[in-house]
Amino acid sequence: MGSEITDAVRATAGRLGISPSDLLTAISFETGGRMSTSLRGGKDNTMLGLIQFDPENQRKYGVRANQSVTDQMGAVESYLRDRGLQPGMGMLDLYSTINAGRPGLYDRSDTANGGTPGTVADKVATQMVGHRARANTMLGDESNPISISPPAQSGSSDDASSPPTSPSVPPTSGTPGGETPDVPTVGAALGKMMAPQQQQNVPPQINIPQPVGLPAAQRLAAIMQRLQVAQNGS
Repeated sequence: MGSEITDAVRATAGRLGISPSDLLTAISFETGGRMSTSLRGGKDNTMLGLIQFDPENQRKYGVRANQSVTDQMGAVESYLRDRGLQPGMGMLDLYSTINAGRPGLYDRSDTANGGTPGTVADKVATQMVGHRARANTMLGDESNPISISPPAQSGSSDDASSPPTSPSVPPTSGTPGGETPDVPTVGAALGKMMAPQQQQNVPPQINIPQPVGLPAAQRLAAIMQRLQVAQNGS
């Protein structure tokens, strides 16, 4: 069976555009290393097969006990494709699709349904290393690293559970419409006007109130006007 499953995994992974080692690692983990199309699991032994299809998906994809590995791998491929796995995605997104229903759900857990304790990320990070080594041996790819590949950018943002992207920078306080004050320009202008005093080693004693609620250009003009008035009156 080893030859059949490795051939089927390579073919399936090639069509999906993912790593054969990732796919075989996930299958080994889901079946406890048995690679059986007839293996049952879950809370009520209702899950079945190479990636432990639930009853609904067993019916949808024609999964059954004693099915050939090649036939069931066709169901695995259809399920992964339908659920949004994209070419180039790594182990985290692959296992998220198998375990949680689509890529990007790294914090989901199926423990309540009889799965092993931990989230998708926990299982990938701490429970799959031995299965990765087994997959590499079966595939004859000892050069493939044991470490789990990182998630690819899937671009999915339609669910709050999706992995966060880089946080957006909030608008600067006191600037309507999120306009960023031109701080370097303001600083350069003030420095130029203060230069004569600094050259004479006279510390400036001018208190310039900072206008708020104005666009950057108007703020600069107001600051410079107040500074000029203060200097003339000193």
